[in-house]
Amino acid sequence: MPHKLRHNQKADVRRVRGLKSYLLASAVLALSVMPVQADVTILDVRTGLHPDKTRVVLEVNEVAFYDITYLDSPKEIIIDFRKTPSREAVKALTKKVAVIGLLDKITMEDNDGSARMRLKLRKAATVANNFSLNPDHGRQYRLVFDLKAVSSAEWSRQVTLTAPLTTAPVEPSPFPSLAPADMPEVIPVVLTTIGDETSSAPVVSQTPRRSQEVESYDEMVTGESNFTLSGYVEIEGRGFTQSSFNSQPKDWTVSFAVEPLLEYVSDTSSSQIIFRSFGRVDVNDSDRSHFDIRELKWTGTRDRWQMTVGIDTVFWGVTESSHLVDILNQDDNLEDIDQEDKLGQPMASLSYDSNYGVFSAYIMTYFRELRFPGQKGRFSPPLAVDYSQTEYQAGSGKWHTDWAVRWSHVIGNFDVGLYHFRGTNRDVDLVVGNDGAGNAVLIPHYNLIGQTGLDVQATFDDVLVKFEAIRRTGSGPVSGPEMDRDFWAMAGGIEYTFYGLGDGASDIGILAEYLYDDRGGQATTPFEDDLFMGMRWAANDIDSTEVLVGAIFDLDTSAKFVNVEGSRRIGDNWKVTLDARFFLGVPMTDPVYLQSRDDFVQIRLARYF
Repeated sequence: MPHKLRHNQKADVRRVRGLKSYLLASAVLALSVMPVQADVTILDVRTGLHPDKTRVVLEVNEVAFYDITYLDSPKEIIIDFRKTPSREAVKALTKKVAVIGLLDKITMEDNDGSARMRLKLRKAATVANNFSLNPDHGRQYRLVFDLKAVSSAEWSRQVTLTAPLTTAPVEPSPFPSLAPADMPEVIPVVLTTIGDETSSAPVVSQTPRRSQEVESYDEMVTGESNFTLSGYVEIEGRGFTQSSFNSQPKDWTVSFAVEPLLEYVSDTSSSQIIFRSFGRVDVNDSDRSHFDIRELKWTGTRDRWQMTVGIDTVFWGVTESSHLVDILNQDDNLEDIDQEDKLGQPMASLSYDSNYGVFSAYIMTYFRELRFPGQKGRFSPPLAVDYSQTEYQAGSGKWHTDWAVRWSHVIGNFDVGLYHFRGTNRDVDLVVGNDGAGNAVLIPHYNLIGQTGLDVQATFDDVLVKFEAIRRTGSGPVSGPEMDRDFWAMAGGIEYTFYGLGDGASDIGILAEYLYDDRGGQATTPFEDDLFMGMRWAANDIDSTEVLVGAIFDLDTSAKFVNVEGSRRIGDNWKVTLDARFFLGVPMTDPVYLQSRDDFVQIRLARYF
């Protein structure tokens, strides 16, 4: 099925360009009416390893200002603190800090009477998120820096994108609580440039964000014991432009959804518990009303090791039009046809982050079946599906133990992933049969497969090159030989982004990909010889306005699938999303012919908490 475009969040930092004049003027005004900031004392330094980042936390007695500099040789992140004691007062704090994750070494130096922290990196990484937390539960102010790994080209590009907007050094206001209410949530202000014999990377001068501006728990946790509840509630309306082949479904529907998220992180940040559930109620199709546990897992980290046990959602893949290599989780087919929503999968995983890449192993049991909308809903099969007769090639059925191993690594400009999976196929074969009353029904069959996958993304300035490929064995019908039909498939292309259009803050990305399946006309997917073209416009404004347009062209039949998406935040807690999807010129021989009259326009309004 077609897939939706995914927003490239790497471009978010460019939103600062349109804020230059406003921020500098605010800083000067605040300085003219406020007293000078008092010296700040660094009370403690600690680190934490999270599933997707390495966190550095500093406890201070007052809100502190700092400059962030990226150095190339060796790769280091330099954080210069203003109005802080010299190195002698804080150097002992870094001696007890655990050097974990992306960190290779942490040192403190004296920088003209203030403290300078040097974070030497094991691999290229950037400060993906930084903010402050106000005093609570006996703790002082905390400055939080989240480091995330990137390719070396992307690391360099992020530095370039934060290049100085002016060379006139202007001290920001020492009172961030006086910032206007409509101040954007990310405000890196480039003020000066520092150069030496090893690097001329720019300095990013920052006022840390306040805890009141933090939008999610992922931005709030600082390593202390902490339970946090977040999530959203949503109302969705769909209108279909054509009548269905089946006379039962209506041409409209309304549904309601909720997705709460409860998280806990231990005092040392070495343990994390996540519970994320999802539920939807559809007023017309009771079979689309469903509940699922997306995540219910414990994650523990120690040094370079990480273990996760429970129900989890794991995504692999880099291309926009199709995610061939994504194999561990079953699609939530009741949510949408784009295969972006996934059911939670019971599993245990163990990863080791070495100097030669991340090595991971996964063990899974209790297979999640693919579910379909009912006969009163759209995108339903021509006959009812009888799940009570589901058949498995594995003798242990849904309790068969699946496993996978994966290696991923950042090598220069390339992000590479390679894996092998062995277990029950997530794709289903529907075979016509009879139920107990003699009525014709569709019976699901799941066979065992082996699948090897490769995904590569290369970054060259404004161009991203993306590629995915799989080799699958044992993909024949469950009633036939295990190796009845082996095949390989691939998807690959480029994404080119035009930044700062018209001297503004908005960006446009142009995407082109080719999809191939060597089974040709016998393929169970419609993407056996197809071309994808897309465009993404990001306004990079405070309300995160985005428009995504894409089309997949079947080069054999001239069938087309067109997808349009737009989204915009409303205030601090609301988001509206508009989607439109159309099937054009689909012949009767195409696998998606039965859905070719399910063109629809959809609007969603979500309230986040």
